[in-house]
Amino acid sequence: KSKTTTTTTTMMMLRAQSRKLPNVFQKRTFIISTLAALSNSSYLKNIQMADEMEDIHHKLPSKLDEFIQSQKNQPVEDRKFPDDRIKLNPFERSALFLISGVSAFLHPEVGRNINNFGEVSSFEFILRDLRDAMLSTESGRKILKERPLMNSSTPDPKWLETLPENTLGYQYFKFTQDGDERAPVKLIQDEELAYVFLRYRQIHDIVHILTKSKIDLAGELPVKAFEFGNTGLPMTGLACFAYFKLSPKRKAKTHMVESFLNGLQATPFITIRWEDWMEKDVDWIRKELKVLP
Repeated sequence: KSKTTTTTTTMMMLRAQSRKLPNVFQKRTFIISTLAALSNSSYLKNIQMADEMEDIHHKLPSKLDEFIQSQKNQPVEDRKFPDDRIKLNPFERSALFLISGVSAFLHPEVGRNINNFGEVSSFEFILRDLRDAMLSTESGRKILKERPLMNSSTPDPKWLETLPENTLGYQYFKFTQDGDERAPVKLIQDEELAYVFLRYRQIHDIVHILTKSKIDLAGELPVKAFEFGNTGLPMTGLACFAYFKLSPKRKAKTHMVESFLNGLQATPFITIRWEDWMEKDVDWIRKELKVLP
């Protein structure tokens, strides 16, 4: 009781202090709330139960095999939602948080590891804050109502190719020519919040374009820092630690703090219906949304 009261008091104090800060910081109070709430999270307590491994390198494969095998003992229809998302209880989610987190750290080159960790580390209260940010704008409400998708066929690539070179649409066409679509969301339990996370995932390339970031490690890290400031999603913040893998020369050219602050002060990308912005000039968009390349 004492711990819960202390945590609640801390959160109230942080929120009260945030009202005195500039408006840009008020828009991101969920980042502060994230740090305060994690200390009393039942989700993390389940991780302690799941973490029975003394040597993670040797026991991880067997634990993962056991987890997968446990799913085979139940009918498929009982383990999935109608849209193919997988049903997980709190303990399973905590176990996956641990397993996918270690796997993503050891093998970041495997996209499945990053995708899984991104989903199970996206706590519901953070995703609800992103959804509420969308509900606070007309365009965001339209997105939640219509549920548009951005993939290899939408917006129409043939149309995008006809647009002037400095439009968002043409640059999006050039950037996504490899046809590499974002993976569907499988592990987020709430259907609406699963779409919110999918939307974040599908507009990732827009961040690359507007910040003029390449797709190598030195370009991906500033994008993650920007996204952490813009969304508060834990995975984007944790990904920033890969900065320490860069060579000294690349570190000098990779501005993580500036990218985070840029994401913090920029308009929340999740609230923009990018399908309606494809014909707009990218320089105008950067100025309008306060994005620094």
